[in-house]
Amino acid sequence: MMPRRISDLWRDQRGLAVIEFAFLMPVMLLALLGTVEISNLVNSYSKTVSASQTVADLTGQSATLTTADMTGIVAAAQRVLDPLVSDATTLGVEVVSVGFDATNKPIQLWRYAWGNAQTSPLSGAQGLGVMGESVVMVTLTYTCVPLIHDIVPQKTFREVSYSRPRLVRKIALNGSTG
Repeated sequence: MMPRRISDLWRDQRGLAVIEFAFLMPVMLLALLGTVEISNLVNSYSKTVSASQTVADLTGQSATLTTADMTGIVAAAQRVLDPLVSDATTLGVEVVSVGFDATNKPIQLWRYAWGNAQTSPLSGAQGLGVMGESVVMVTLTYTCVPLIHDIVPQKTFREVSYSRPRLVRKIALNGSTG
């Protein structure tokens, strides 16, 4: 009589859907969270590129700037990054006015840094100008904090953008062109 009950249980399929659901639910949740995190990373990278280009463009539109103007330009970059968190710990902005010496080698005329700024080598501006001219080089770093930050590590994006001054050959910061 006992072997017959075991064989009856083996053919009984009433709880099969619940068991399948219990096995598949964690996999489906993992796939959903992975999709959300990948979308968050792609969005963060796209906004980092846009914010870097915005800072370079706004800086290049001025003949002279002050520290307050540069703070306003950083605020514009933060608005580009909205709704992402963009405080001084997750965002770094470095703006360098790069001039060129007699051998057309890049030299730093002035530098403005905000937040978690990282210094970029001037060699990236090599070939972008000649003596008497300048370019604006912006290095923007953004640290993306994942929604599930206990599982997924932070990712830092770094974007370098260049712009030429539109009104003058060398933009002045606080009255100095370098």
